[in-house]
Amino acid sequence: MGIILDSIYISVVLVCLVYIIVLFQNSKDIWEVLDLRDEDFPFVSIIVPTLEEETNIETCLTSLFALDYPKKEIIVVDGGSEDRTVEISDKFDVKIIVDSNLPEKWVGKSYGCHLGFREAKGDILLFTDADTVHEPNSLRTTVMHTLSTEAKLFTMLPYQVAEKWYEYLLGFLYFLSFIAGGPTKDINNPYNKDSFLGIGQYMMFTREGYDEIGGHVAVSKSLVEDLALAKLCKEKELKLSFISSSNLVSTRMYPTGFIDFFEGFRRAIAGGILTVTPWRVFFIILWLIYFILAPYFMINTFFIPNDWFLWDYAVRIIVNVGLYLVYAFVILLYWRKKGDWKLYFFLFYPITLLLDFIVIVIGLYSGLRGTKVKWKTRYYSTKKTVSQD
Repeated sequence: MGIILDSIYISVVLVCLVYIIVLFQNSKDIWEVLDLRDEDFPFVSIIVPTLEEETNIETCLTSLFALDYPKKEIIVVDGGSEDRTVEISDKFDVKIIVDSNLPEKWVGKSYGCHLGFREAKGDILLFTDADTVHEPNSLRTTVMHTLSTEAKLFTMLPYQVAEKWYEYLLGFLYFLSFIAGGPTKDINNPYNKDSFLGIGQYMMFTREGYDEIGGHVAVSKSLVEDLALAKLCKEKELKLSFISSSNLVSTRMYPTGFIDFFEGFRRAIAGGILTVTPWRVFFIILWLIYFILAPYFMINTFFIPNDWFLWDYAVRIIVNVGLYLVYAFVILLYWRKKGDWKLYFFLFYPITLLLDFIVIVIGLYSGLRGTKVKWKTRYYSTKKTVSQD
């Protein structure tokens, strides 16, 4: 039995490492910037869907108004907040839409984005979250990149700010999305339909591209509308441009507590499992198996019977401790420029990632069973989350 388990473990590790090497080698961010005069920049409509965002909205809107960009409008679409979100937004020169009536077969954020689109005048549509903070040069840079690459959709991962202990767990969950999405080179290839990724915190469309995929109407029931929109782009062989790391925009997703963190990622996993390419889910499962087996084998090494030769014993310790540390190193290598991190969270990952693992298992269960998940003040079913209309 021991030999069989050893063989399974080594096989899992080898497959995981080969796959991750391929991902890293083909996931370099390349910014392409087309130099434009102010009068040549297209008009941009920035759409911010909100629901109970009084702690974030002022900082977000302040950063949006400080953008060094010649032609823009800002539209806040509120889903019926009972806090001060609308009151705070009204201090700014923005267009505010309030609609608390969520139609059947719609997810709240997608409906808010759809309402904002209907009022938008821009040739470029930027959908961004209320918990984002934008650097002054960010919009110029992303618009020039979008035009230079001729992308119909540009999306990027903002820098993830962490202060509370559970916020440092984000790196592992985003690492799994990296595995599921595929290498950046393939994501940015319109003809590779197996690789796609969208980050809802920053989704920039050309109006033409948005119309061609059907906008948020086409993904009205999806719990992961960003991923679903990216998938639609690839299905229609439209140019998608993805940047995996950026300091142009930052966000702190869950400052209000662990429950919000739990519910947020349970929703993302429940919807994501039905959206990502099935064969890439296989590699997610392998990395989860690696996560379970690595600490087991490392600890078990120190309880080998005393009749083992010292040399064999030393080799086993080196190998199993090494494979344990490799897991931590790979995730740290992926995350080190994408968000705040603490070294001990990676070194002691069996403890810190156990909560992530629980969230993942519950999320997978919710997605496969079609149970309801909560987000903000609303509950959504996970059955058939992508609209087929």
